[in-house]
Amino acid sequence: MCARFTLAVPDFATLLAMLEPASGAGRARGGPARSIAADPEIAVRFRPRFNIAPATVHPVLRARDGRRALVAATWGFVARFARDGAGPSLLANARAESARAKPTFREAFAARRCVVPADGFYEWTGPKGARRPTWFHPAEGGLLRLAGLYQPAKDPGAGEPDVRFTILTTEANADVAPIHDRMPVLLGPGDVDLWLGLGDGADADRAEALLRPAPRGALAARAVSPRVNSVAHDDPALLQELAAEAAAPRAAAPKAGGTLPLFDLDGGARPAVPSGRTSRR
Repeated sequence: MCARFTLAVPDFATLLAMLEPASGAGRARGGPARSIAADPEIAVRFRPRFNIAPATVHPVLRARDGRRALVAATWGFVARFARDGAGPSLLANARAESARAKPTFREAFAARRCVVPADGFYEWTGPKGARRPTWFHPAEGGLLRLAGLYQPAKDPGAGEPDVRFTILTTEANADVAPIHDRMPVLLGPGDVDLWLGLGDGADADRAEALLRPAPRGALAARAVSPRVNSVAHDDPALLQELAAEAAAPRAAAPKAGGTLPLFDLDGGARPAVPSGRTSRR
């Protein structure tokens, strides 16, 4: 399961550089290396984030015109069973084992795969009312490339980006298993074009083969502030390591609710957007 994650990269130029293909990778046959197409508005609005929740607007990497493109997208597919007049049910995650065949996700799996940049994700332990967050992040530093799917937004004219995304999850590896039985699918830098369907990577069978737990030792774990439990908190202090004896303060349980967008698309304060229910996957 992945219901909160971080992208604390200090600036947009650094993020773009981290998402570029490695030297020689992603190079079109007989042509120049691909560069990433990015909406200038994303660069203007980018800021480090420490508590990204469903319904947040976040940049995702997709294929467009034969190259990598970074676009703004809202986290969470809108469930088919969401009813008008009620808060939307958002599917923040999709199970990797069934996404290719499941009606909600199969079209996106075939033609609309994306990569969600992050540098860590949270999981929780402990009873309701005293939930203790753990931040999982790359053991060697750097970026996580989460395997995702995207779909067109139901109503892009309503002021939201015209893309929504969900994050694929798989069985937990040895790093995550003591805390949770699921984890996001982590792609290697050399797997990105295959997952996006670029170049020779359009084969869905080969893409599906990437959906496996990360190797043991890929992630480091850190007990962090229970302030993470509230989506109202989004600051660097959330990632401060807690001593073992201080890791279990009584705190409000995490809940679905409003969150701040990654980009303030209106150029000013914006009311919180209800995220509705998120499925546990």
